[in-house]
Amino acid sequence: MNLSDLTEVLRERAEITDSAHEARMAGVRARVSATRRRRAVAGAAGVVLVLVGIVFGLLPRIVQPEPAVPPRSLPEYQDGARIVAQAWGDLPSTSTTLRFVPRSLDLVLFTHCETGGNGLLLITLVVNGHPYTERNGCGGSRRVRDWGAFGIVVGQPSVITLTVEPQRTTAKGTFAVAIGEEVPVSEYSFPPRPQTLETFPPHPQKLETFPAIQPEPAIVLRPDPAAPAAQREFTIEWPGINMMELRSNTPGRIRVLVDDVVVLDYSHWSYGVGTSWLEASDWKNINGLDLAKGQVVKITVIPERVTGDWDVTLNPR
Repeated sequence: MNLSDLTEVLRERAEITDSAHEARMAGVRARVSATRRRRAVAGAAGVVLVLVGIVFGLLPRIVQPEPAVPPRSLPEYQDGARIVAQAWGDLPSTSTTLRFVPRSLDLVLFTHCETGGNGLLLITLVVNGHPYTERNGCGGSRRVRDWGAFGIVVGQPSVITLTVEPQRTTAKGTFAVAIGEEVPVSEYSFPPRPQTLETFPPHPQKLETFPAIQPEPAIVLRPDPAAPAAQREFTIEWPGINMMELRSNTPGRIRVLVDDVVVLDYSHWSYGVGTSWLEASDWKNINGLDLAKGQVVKITVIPERVTGDWDVTLNPR
């Protein structure tokens, strides 16, 4: 029996066939490979966790901010201007400083004070080192014909200082100064329209003090109720010396022309009754008009963004 025969006999007598043996060895090898892979994955995961921990430790801690206090602010649009800069102060502090760079000289200065009814604040304003007001009441708007006289130059920084003088009863309060730039009516943001508009008070019909002396009937010009913003033209006999009064109960601009010469140009900014007038003595200062009593003239009324009632009254004197 040679070696090949012996090998064949041993195979025939073996309890495990080659195929079974190979299958068993493949399973062993697979388990070994799986174990190695699990160890590799576990090692990599450990490294990643260590790196994440290091990075997290180096990052700055994020602290949740406290709820923001709403900034104090005056209404953006007031009295025909858009506020572009403002400064605030609180008692017991007695002053605040406003810095701004004007883009034009069509400026409106605003002041605002609140004490909760516990006293008054008198204010002093200094514009670029020039005294503007001294110990005046606080609140409202102020216009100046020549801001250049106070050192205000377009494109250059300006400084306004507001100083308050509390009264004895004033325990606490807040104050502000602001500067606004005038804007045309077409760009102005009007307040919300109320459901009910104010009505005009009646014009006086007679003189109670001297009932025997009565003025001539007034001439009253009114809008088309269906189109209050429509331009209107009226032809009248000139009543002679008179006072012209213009009223409006909605915001907008109204111009009044007599024979194509502008005599009134009025802008109103709120939903109350606003009034503008021309005194009898002012007519002679209007160039281009030389009117005689009884002369036929054309009066043109040009409203802009007006949504309510208006009238123009000529009261003979």
